[in-house]
Amino acid sequence: MIILGVDTSEDYARVALWNNGSLAGELIAEQRFHHAEELVPLIERLLAETGIEKKQIQLVSANRGPGSFTGLRIGLATAKGICQSLQIPLVGIDGTFVCRTQLDDSACVCVLIPNRRNLLYARWFTGMQPDSEVKVMAIEELLAHLNNERKDLLVAGSAAGSIRGQLESIPWIRVAPEKVNGPSAPQVAMLGEKYYTQDEIYTLEPQYVELSVA
Repeated sequence: MIILGVDTSEDYARVALWNNGSLAGELIAEQRFHHAEELVPLIERLLAETGIEKKQIQLVSANRGPGSFTGLRIGLATAKGICQSLQIPLVGIDGTFVCRTQLDDSACVCVLIPNRRNLLYARWFTGMQPDSEVKVMAIEELLAHLNNERKDLLVAGSAAGSIRGQLESIPWIRVAPEKVNGPSAPQVAMLGEKYYTQDEIYTLEPQYVELSVA
């Protein structure tokens, strides 16, 4: 199966083609937050570079968030347009799971994805199973929680790098390597192949997480 992976959850649009269980190619946009202008040309360039024709795509897999709400809407709208024109199915992949599956089966993991200003999306996993829904937390709130929790934890996700120093000052916290901390269109495509069960073209929306009020 040939799968197009689309990830517009963060600052740079990312696309990948997954061909029968292996990566055919991937590209990352050159400009930050130019998803509307760059996503379609990026897909066309990827098809040209890999020698795969658009009509050969059999499934589109898209990161549904959490992340940049505007970016996600652009990515999902583009993915739906491609699926409608080719009459192929669409599947949405949870962005926290995209990050989690790039790591080993460590017992406890916290995935952090940028929200805005001093806010983060956070989700805890035991093994590959989520322990909670995605939460919106202030950085100070997260650090206080991790200090109080006092248990060994691997922290991952692109937001982890921006506060690496603060996280690593907590003795029981490890931060995942940068190479597995960011968004990954190949991972989105691969997970689409693994978890696709039904077409979501008419139901898929960006994952929106509200800030909880104490």
